[in-house]
Amino acid sequence: MVVKIVKNGLTKSFLIKNNMSFKLKPPYNLDLLNTPMFERDMEGDPVHARTPKNGVIILNEDSFSMDKDPKEKLKTIVHELEHVRQYKCGDLDYGYNREGKEVVWWKGKEYPYSAMASGDPNQPWEKKPYQLENKLNT
Repeated sequence: MVVKIVKNGLTKSFLIKNNMSFKLKPPYNLDLLNTPMFERDMEGDPVHARTPKNGVIILNEDSFSMDKDPKEKLKTIVHELEHVRQYKCGDLDYGYNREGKEVVWWKGKEYPYSAMASGDPNQPWEKKPYQLENKLNT
């Protein structure tokens, strides 16, 4: 509904929300743009980063000192953002199964947690992150 107000000879028009509005969907994923990231000492952990299922990216500060290639850090962030997406859409999760064993669920299929902790690029949840990393090499 358009409302017109006349005051001192000036007419102002404005729209009042009356279930007639619409939302534009942005062409980018806002969920990933507000992903918290920080660097910390990971005490000998050999990986560049870890992303727990809460969606925070923890970068290993030993992996990204000033003498290292900054492109490696970018590749790591792209890789970990894909894991954030996997958690948010429900493809990837981890926890304890009914028997009390620590496991990973990938698209409903159960894997031992040790498979996730290893960072093995052949695991199904690692395939797309590594593909995205490789795109940055081209």
